[in-house]
Amino acid sequence: MKRLLLTVCALFLFTALPAEAQPTWRHQLYFNSGPQFVMGDQSDAYKTGLAIDAGYYYRASRAGFVGIAGGYHQFKGKGAVGDLNVIPVHLALKYNFSLTGVQPYIGGEVGPYFLSNGSSETKFGAVPRLGLRIPLAEGIDLDVNVKYNIIFQDSENFTYVGTNGGFSYIVQ
Repeated sequence: MKRLLLTVCALFLFTALPAEAQPTWRHQLYFNSGPQFVMGDQSDAYKTGLAIDAGYYYRASRAGFVGIAGGYHQFKGKGAVGDLNVIPVHLALKYNFSLTGVQPYIGGEVGPYFLSNGSSETKFGAVPRLGLRIPLAEGIDLDVNVKYNIIFQDSENFTYVGTNGGFSYIVQ
């Protein structure tokens, strides 16, 4: 499984087109926010949450990006259950199907989640992501995406789907 993952990542990062097709910019920043919908049995304990996320991507190949992503996600508890605060700090990969005009993309993130609901703990998780960037002005795009957060826990994984929107900036 590890070997397959490494092969997919290598193909993803080193996909190349002729030099004339290369855009001149290399850096992107993004800021997103949106509702987070708790899935499974955990939805009995927590209400729909809110997330604020930010990240940085470096264009490592023509359409492949690597970066870091983080945020603050809060879920209000139902009944006697306390609120849950989640801070993800992840390594991220993204593949843009286009670098001009409307830009659909797929991506993923992996890394720790710092959880706090009266006590603190750290869990590992993964996040598949689908998104769309829509140009608004030169270097500024509207970024809308759906993220499926999976926090791996001993008894039952904590999962939630985030529907996010915000802005992405190209840094020259």
